[in-house]
Amino acid sequence: MAVKDWFIGTLRPDGYLKTESGKILLTTLQKGASQLPESGALPVADEDLGKTALVQGELSGKIFYSAQVVETLPRLTGALIQGLTEKGIVSLTEIQERLSELESEQDIGQPKKLCALVIGHKKSSPGAVNERAGISEFDFNEDLAIRIEKKIRNAEVQRIYRRTYKELPDDINALEPDFVISLHCNAFNTQVAGTEVLYYHKSENGKKMAEILLKYLLEHLKLPDRGIKSRMSEDRGGYLLRYTQAPCLIAEPFFIDNNSDLARAQEDLDGLAAAYAAAIDEVSQIA
Repeated sequence: MAVKDWFIGTLRPDGYLKTESGKILLTTLQKGASQLPESGALPVADEDLGKTALVQGELSGKIFYSAQVVETLPRLTGALIQGLTEKGIVSLTEIQERLSELESEQDIGQPKKLCALVIGHKKSSPGAVNERAGISEFDFNEDLAIRIEKKIRNAEVQRIYRRTYKELPDDINALEPDFVISLHCNAFNTQVAGTEVLYYHKSENGKKMAEILLKYLLEHLKLPDRGIKSRMSEDRGGYLLRYTQAPCLIAEPFFIDNNSDLARAQEDLDGLAAAYAAAIDEVSQIA
């Protein structure tokens, strides 16, 4: 397992972390990516700005690659920890070493939850298409799934390809995942826009998970909020939601036939993958 760096600091706008050694850019991009680090600046919710955070990733100079906020601390706790480090009572290195030890202990003691990451549709039946961009639902989500896998921290992920829609629930169940996320894109009349997540109407856990996933997708895409939507077995997507044994979500983050929606999704694919990964990591805690 690669050694991860830890930092403690105050979350600032535009993806920066204020630390005892100055400001560090937090980027979701991996080290060596061709894009500018700023293009993948870690999204920070408004309510977390100014809070002390534990951040994990790979440090290079003043840039923290593959950055992920592990935990935000209450203001009093955060101020206390930063005060102790500034006064030299405890060093950041000591905190980092102890956090790494705790992470190793957790990895040994608690197996990670398994997420079945389903790519909606298949190459021979690719789903909705944006004619102007020449991209299908399947193509978009296959690329996205690969990006998501690289950013997961606290869960295991198994990519699933569809053979037939009828066989899909059994194929997923054979894997015995703890939860399921099926990657899709909406389509209607080229004008409707927004983000929604579907779940099975009898699944209370599915509802909670849908709320978590929707939160992260909305924070990143900033498209209209279409909410979480319960589905029965006879509804669109209901067959998969009903017959998977683990809680299952169908993600519809944007309308692929809406050029503006698609452009927003494509302008930061790594950021969108990071939003999914953060949601999966959080969902794994309640799965």
